[in-house]
Amino acid sequence: MLENFFNVSVASSQLTLGAIVIDLILAFVLSFIVAVVYKNTHKGLSYSQSFTFTLILIGLLVSVVIMVIGNSLAVAFGAFGTFSLIRFRTAIKDTRDVAFILLVVTIGLSVGTRNYLIAFLTTAFVLAVVYGLNKINFGSIRKFDFILNFSAHTGTFSNDRMRDVFKEYLKYDNLLNVTSREGGKFFDYSFNIRFVTNSDMEKFLSKVNSLEGVEDVDLISAKNDIEY
Repeated sequence: MLENFFNVSVASSQLTLGAIVIDLILAFVLSFIVAVVYKNTHKGLSYSQSFTFTLILIGLLVSVVIMVIGNSLAVAFGAFGTFSLIRFRTAIKDTRDVAFILLVVTIGLSVGTRNYLIAFLTTAFVLAVVYGLNKINFGSIRKFDFILNFSAHTGTFSNDRMRDVFKEYLKYDNLLNVTSREGGKFFDYSFNIRFVTNSDMEKFLSKVNSLEGVEDVDLISAKNDIEY
């Protein structure tokens, strides 16, 4: 009886306890990696911890469903009828999230059917594409990475010295706005900027702060589009 318990028959194939454990572990590991990549590459304000958590569970559960179905058409229809009772009330705010759901479903399907090579290669290739596109900020309409804001005292501020600092550390800069206040005593500047090397950001801010007449220096990331 115990032997029948630990050897699950799935149509024409046999799933042993060891095989089931391996499939579950593999589905978990690959889904976990997908969830980590999703978390590290997410942009905007629609991030949800529960969604990241759910990605792992989807990969696991799909692999189990496929193992249970096997080659049985009757069981497949039964599973389809069961899933039709589930209603998802949470709207997906980011269309990119749908792609990650499809990825973990693909992982679950591949692992559940014992197509391990497809599971590994698909996960590795898709996540490499995600990282690559995220690295180059693909699809963004922005040409600049940061917005620089600062105030300058008109009596002591030197535009030439500011341009020297910009030339040393920036690849591009574009003046967005300049406004005067206190009867022209101060000017508030806003620039779109891109660094030659982002590692020089602290040095650049230090140099701008040290310019005579400059105060209230603020640097805001403009690389990511804001989504609600």
